Amino acid sequence: MPIDNKFIQYIKKEMDSKDIREDRLAIMYKCLGEETKAKELFYYLAGINFPESRFWGLSEENKDDIDLLIQTGELLTINGIRFNLAQTNPQKATQLFEWAAENCHLPDEFIAAAIKFKNYDNIAAGHLWRGYALLNLGKYEEAYELLIQVIPYLNKYKKQGIEMWRIFEYALAIALVPLCEYKLNPTQENLQEAQKGIEDSIKSLREYKFKLEGYLYYFHLKETFPEVYNTEIAEAPAKKSPKKKTIKKLDLPPGESDTEGSVIVFDIKGGYLDIFGTNNELEEYVERVEEMGEYPVLASLMEIYAMEGQEEPEPIIEECERLLASPDADKFVKQKTKILLDAALDAKSEGGTIMLYFDDEV
Repeated sequence: MPIDNKFIQYIKKEMDSKDIREDRLAIMYKCLGEETKAKELFYYLAGINFPESRFWGLSEENKDDIDLLIQTGELLTINGIRFNLAQTNPQKATQLFEWAAENCHLPDEFIAAAIKFKNYDNIAAGHLWRGYALLNLGKYEEAYELLIQVIPYLNKYKKQGIEMWRIFEYALAIALVPLCEYKLNPTQENLQEAQKGIEDSIKSLREYKFKLEGYLYYFHLKETFPEVYNTEIAEAPAKKSPKKKTIKKLDLPPGESDTEGSVIVFDIKGGYLDIFGTNNELEEYVERVEEMGEYPVLASLMEIYAMEGQEEPEPIIEECERLLASPDADKFVKQKTKILLDAALDAKSEGGTIMLYFDDEV
């Protein structure tokens, strides 16, 4: 996928800054196609940051702090990626991924406590970085079991009405899950989904600061798995209902009530808004639409909501009108679809976009 020209202009402007960080500069060189400069800088950054152990500077009293170990695991993963992108020292990269996987292993008691206090994003972060490390170690089944839990845990976190700050982690999981599915079951359909996943991941990062970070993993995955991303699909899969997203049902304690407040559908330019319903109703709507198939934009509403993204009105209108005409849609689905359609029609007339946000006072 060619890099958007507006993003290239952003990079060039940022490169003029005198206080630009070297880690960001290396990714910028890569985006601009300046391979020699990118490799030299990745190698330099990886070399000066190679730790003596998996604890990488943690004090003795912090070596049992799981949250700090996860953060350290993320940094170890990034350094392993740098070695890979510099195309040197694969043994050191492997060592870093092994340490990262070890650091990000979440004990059962940590997961139980995080669920009790609703710190679902901490579980998601641990699973993401351990999953990424295991993926690079060729342990695809172990990685998959962790990675399919990342988005559901982040959705659970968002359902509390809290602003999503792990936007990048959410986007990265969009690429990693279908990649694992292909490595475990290399069908033409899964190949298509894996190639689509990595592009969808980078597209979902609307803010340029997140997009720049995302390109580090975009390039790394493309170069690490060329048999996936550089392979032409010889024959398109037989036409059928779009593949249903992999949804991991989380084993959480029963009886948790929905967050008080409402999800609002908002035309960001025209100012039109309406109440879609509760967080649970949004989640239920998305699940039902996914089961129906053929409505990929409506099925991605939870993703748009969690990542605080925006969607053009035309695709929403097309799918809403088609769904409302379907005999397979029940009363609940049609009621919620009509709310979305009215907002999208207003957004189209005003030249705006649709977003979803949480209001705890409605």
